Amino acid sequence: MAGPEDGHQQDESFLSIQVLLITASFFLPVALPSLLGWMNGLLAVPVFVLLVVSTNTNRAFRQIGRGLFLAIGGALLLNKVVLFAFGLTLLPLGYSLYKSVQQREDPAIAGGKGVIILGGIWFAFWMISGALTGVNPYSTLIASLDESFSRILEIYRNNSELPPDVLLGLEQIVGQIQKFIPKLMPGLLAGSVIITVWLNMVISNRLIPRLVQGKHAWTEYSRWQYPDKLVWLPIIAVILALAGRGQLQNAGYSLVVVSAIVYLFQGLAIFIHFLDKWNVPLLLRYLIYGIFAVQSYGILMLSVLGLADTWFDLRKLNQNEQINNS
Repeated sequence: MAGPEDGHQQDESFLSIQVLLITASFFLPVALPSLLGWMNGLLAVPVFVLLVVSTNTNRAFRQIGRGLFLAIGGALLLNKVVLFAFGLTLLPLGYSLYKSVQQREDPAIAGGKGVIILGGIWFAFWMISGALTGVNPYSTLIASLDESFSRILEIYRNNSELPPDVLLGLEQIVGQIQKFIPKLMPGLLAGSVIITVWLNMVISNRLIPRLVQGKHAWTEYSRWQYPDKLVWLPIIAVILALAGRGQLQNAGYSLVVVSAIVYLFQGLAIFIHFLDKWNVPLLLRYLIYGIFAVQSYGILMLSVLGLADTWFDLRKLNQNEQINNS
């Protein structure tokens, strides 16, 4: 006797809208990498959103599988399987975020798990890629960046209009950058993982209530908050950077970069909280966001603001929680 699930399978179209969206999401970055390659970093969004908004999880998994089947067919035709394989590294992140929502974990826990999962998968992916090609991806990246800075410096050297003192100062700056890049690179790579997870979470959190009214992954972004114990990360980072020597000091530099990125996101949440509280017009908000994005000191201010919230509870979230629990 056929059960309800069998009926769903019979009525379900192979080329549903959901299947086509999954196919497009994973195939377009492969087909047009120069134009849509940035989508590779957001491929957890369609997987996560589909799993959350679907009324039938098994059907959602089938739709994802069919979409990926069609996408990999296109990747094979274009002979771009490696690029497609990199996009697949976001699948576990989407599933991890879905499980976190099912278990009602707060955004900090969900994001932390996502960073560990995505970081581990990317590390394994590039190690396997390096083993198959015989090229060390990390060393290649460092050498490529060093060569790029050398080319930029050579262009300025060939510019006869630059005064000698300006050229000398530029050479010193580029030399310092080339010296510090290897020390900061682990932190920058870890930061790229954190940024990727954060983007997928924030975008998904905005999409889900728009697709299904009353459905939410987490609370609004302006209320996201880290556990207080995380403050030990920047404390340890600064101690290692100032008092450490050799590899310990380099680890401190990388942890400082990671800490700045992590608390930047909490600072942004606080900033948005006050923009909401003061009813700042949308156009003015975008202007302020743009100013902060292009000014390095603005980003630093947000990181400091996020760190300060650990001690000062600027949004009074802890006070409100105590009132609700009393």
